[in-house]
Amino acid sequence: MGHAYSFLIAGGGIAGLSASIALSMQGHTIKLIERQSNFSEVGAGLQIGPNAWRCLRAWGLEDDLREYCSLPNALMARDLHDGQTLGQVLLGARSVERYGAPYATFLRADLHKILLDRAKQSAFLSCANGYEAIDANSQDNTITVDVNGPHGWKGQVDADALIAADGVFSTLKTRILSKEPATPSGMTAFRGTIKQSALPERLRSNAVCAWLGKHMHVVIYPVLRNEWLNVVLIVSEKLLQRPTQRGPADMQATLESLTRKKPIHHELHDLFLALQAHGQPTHGARWTEWPLSICKPIRSAEDITSGRTVFVGDAAHPMVPFLAQGAAMAIEDAEQLQQSIAQNPDDLTAAIAHFAQIRALRCAKVQRQSLRNGKIFHMSGASAWARDTALHLAPTWAMDKPWLYAQGPVPVTR
Repeated sequence: MGHAYSFLIAGGGIAGLSASIALSMQGHTIKLIERQSNFSEVGAGLQIGPNAWRCLRAWGLEDDLREYCSLPNALMARDLHDGQTLGQVLLGARSVERYGAPYATFLRADLHKILLDRAKQSAFLSCANGYEAIDANSQDNTITVDVNGPHGWKGQVDADALIAADGVFSTLKTRILSKEPATPSGMTAFRGTIKQSALPERLRSNAVCAWLGKHMHVVIYPVLRNEWLNVVLIVSEKLLQRPTQRGPADMQATLESLTRKKPIHHELHDLFLALQAHGQPTHGARWTEWPLSICKPIRSAEDITSGRTVFVGDAAHPMVPFLAQGAAMAIEDAEQLQQSIAQNPDDLTAAIAHFAQIRALRCAKVQRQSLRNGKIFHMSGASAWARDTALHLAPTWAMDKPWLYAQGPVPVTR
């Protein structure tokens, strides 16, 4: 190993913890700060494709992952209104055979806990809650970060580099890169989880299933060893005819709005009502609504780095969840940063530039495909007919993504 650097990592979510793990494995000194009073992750479920699993496995986490994950047996697409199966590709053993790792699903809090526990095992890591990085100034080979803390405390922290992992509404991105903050997408996600044992057999699932309809779609998949079902309904605000805000959702009223012109399939309708009655409460409600934000895809390496500041995760490349790669890209960021430093061990500036060139290209492609998927999922009329025909005749071509799952940073044996 070359030089041991010092990093200040701002943000204790999946992106920040992943960077902490990957960099501390190289012997770098990590100071991780999180503005919340404790480390926690907001959200219900998430999907981890083979591209991210390979990175996590290289960090020694595979046994922990298998303890908490579900391993869906298939990826399916169905018509949201008549229930017809439009296409299907197998996951399970096929994913391992083709991509060298499984396709998995998690409760977000479980993956966050796995990462937090692993990060805290490192003697090179120190953590502090209640502190927020608000600005930074690079000078020569160091960076000085302005930090606000509890009870009005203000101070500065010096490091060799700053890793900005402060999320989609990144304060650091606005200050350092002068980037416009994320803007409303016009779509809202309704999320909930329910124990599969609380559902009749016909509503249980061991597959990732996307139900496609005009201006809306639903994604369902198992989590936590198949014990729970994660349900996400994403709706264009054209259908809702009301503003939405982050917090509890009234699913009964939402269903009435969505089915005024055309009913949804009875399986979905029954599932939504079951979750409303028996789902796991989150923030005081069994259903939550979350307006989705959107940013333009990154255009160049300069969009994710500036001097000795590196942006990762949603702070770097926020994306709509229509390719299920938000968490995976944050994990890939950490692995690639580690590899770029390994290739340029005595020149951190060159390592950051190498990282930015590689990640800008890949993450921009994922952002664009995520946006495109949103349009495809919500098609109607002749466009929907063409989509459905492609899914039926060539499901592997339409649904599998070798450029995504087979590529990304290739972890080395450690």
